[in-house]
Amino acid sequence: MKTKIAIMGNGDFIDLTTSSLPNIKHHDIEITVFDNKGEMLSTLPRFLAEIEENETDIIITGHFIKKLLEMRTSIPVIKLKVTPIDILLAIQKSLPFSNRISIALPDLEELQYDYSILEELLQVQLHYITYNSQAELRHKIERFSTTKGTVISTGIGVEFAKENGLFGTLIYSEASLKASIDRAIEIIHFKRQEERQRQQLKAIINSVRDGIIATDEQDKITILNESAWKLLNIEKDKIIGKRLFQAVPNRTFREITHEESFQNKIIDFNHVTLNTNKIAISQKGRIVGNILTFQDITEIQKIEQKYRQEIETKGLVAKNDVKDIIFNSAIMNDTLEKVKKYAKTDSTILIIGETGTGKEMIAQSIHNLSYRKSYPFVAVNCAALPETLLESELFGYEKGAFTGAAQNGKKGLFELAHHGTLFLDEINSISPGFQARLLRAIQEKEIVRIGGHKVIPVNIRIIAATNENLVNLVKEKKFRADLYYRINVLTVNLPPLRNRIHDILPLTKQFIVEKRKELYLNLEPFFDDLFSILLTYDFPGNVRELYNILERFIILSGNNKNGFEWYVNLLKECIEEIKIHDPDYTEKIEFQLKENYKDSLIEAEKALLKKYLEIKKDKSTLAEELGISRTTLYRKLKDLNIFLNNL
Repeated sequence: MKTKIAIMGNGDFIDLTTSSLPNIKHHDIEITVFDNKGEMLSTLPRFLAEIEENETDIIITGHFIKKLLEMRTSIPVIKLKVTPIDILLAIQKSLPFSNRISIALPDLEELQYDYSILEELLQVQLHYITYNSQAELRHKIERFSTTKGTVISTGIGVEFAKENGLFGTLIYSEASLKASIDRAIEIIHFKRQEERQRQQLKAIINSVRDGIIATDEQDKITILNESAWKLLNIEKDKIIGKRLFQAVPNRTFREITHEESFQNKIIDFNHVTLNTNKIAISQKGRIVGNILTFQDITEIQKIEQKYRQEIETKGLVAKNDVKDIIFNSAIMNDTLEKVKKYAKTDSTILIIGETGTGKEMIAQSIHNLSYRKSYPFVAVNCAALPETLLESELFGYEKGAFTGAAQNGKKGLFELAHHGTLFLDEINSISPGFQARLLRAIQEKEIVRIGGHKVIPVNIRIIAATNENLVNLVKEKKFRADLYYRINVLTVNLPPLRNRIHDILPLTKQFIVEKRKELYLNLEPFFDDLFSILLTYDFPGNVRELYNILERFIILSGNNKNGFEWYVNLLKECIEEIKIHDPDYTEKIEFQLKENYKDSLIEAEKALLKKYLEIKKDKSTLAEELGISRTTLYRKLKDLNIFLNNL
């Protein structure tokens, strides 16, 4: 950055400056010369406007002009320094013209020394002139002109001498000009360094969220950052220099003004709770001021929550949303409309549905539709953990609570879910003994860690899920009625897949497209006809079972393009394999009721034998499994009009 210097003066001084500047070389220095040819008061405004527009760093001029400038600008102004060498050189130049020499300066203290000794040495008569205005200087030089002497002065003084027919010598030299420029550069260097440090300090204190106020020994404000005036809602302007209790007319602040240093003192200020600290500033053992800092308690709580969310709850997020749920059925549409309404509340929700219906997906969707969506979603399968482990996972534990406990203890899922959602899946599997403690935590919204005594408040929403009828469990004394009513504030009943068959094909399409798009493109011409087979299956494992069948189908399809019949047989095979290995699968056999009980039994036996023959084509093996002879089996088949070639 260039240093910009303005030099302002009159007559011979300007001539000296312009002739000397080529000999005064400085890197990155820009010097502008202003020649005051007229009355200074009339030309000064125009010069200052140009100087300020040029963003000049410093002005060099004489003593009289310096006084005028300092009243009109904030730009630093330094005066040319007169050295003893300048005086001696000026006297030497004046001697050939007269031995009567007048030294005219606004302030004779600049001379530094008593030059009367020169009068005897050089046989000269020295006369001294001081002045406060150009008019006074002109008048005094005019009076001195009667002596026919010479004048040593500034540029304007030399001009007045010439007006009166006197020889005038400029009191400045190239050396003094160079010295003044060097001094100006040094001043600007330190000024910029000081400004840089000041801006750094200002940036530092303004970057802090805490309010900061510094006061002196009289409690007058010396520093106040942006956060302080926003937090305390005080006027920003003209605050520096005021007493603290004047700037903040509050009884609480008047009290803490007289207190010694303190840490973490909670005060109420204009309906805001602040955490306050006060530290004394000491200098050589004497207190010369104080630093006060203020923190909004709500901001501290936000920081704590952010820490929990980003550090402790990393990965505890809800990945699914309502838009991710594939459906075409009216029953599912009604269910999701209810879910959207429930999500906008903060009430506890109970999701009821068979295994594989997507209860956690619904829970995640509720969380992502709620105002808690920016906070953790914590899910725990209550059936997957033994009771002792479930307790430590939910409530956490203190250091040394039990053998094998983590050295520093552990936060539980209730704490990790703070401000977010806690999803308790398969809550029906919790024992009645543990249900009591869970009820208290949900009801009071506070927990106590295992081995601890401190009550920890938690702000969470509970979503519970069950794959059993809790009403029946309550009747059987296997589930506490009070816990049931606590979690069953809002209910979402997820229909099984067999009750929403219109969703089977869209779910199938979405799954195959996501898993293996090229296979879908191969099946697309006959997609609906092929997978219509799935519509006749009950899916006891619901959507999860559907996806298992489809994944098996995709793997066995290979990379070859096959015909419709081949894919039909493969899909049937995949369904049958799932049936065999599914512990929850029960085959339904349908038959037509007759008018009397005997005929209905015959129809049932006929339907049963047909189903067995579909599964076991070998009659000998079938007869053995049924516990009858092969002859009896043939007779029954004949009596019931069941022919093997029709199967």
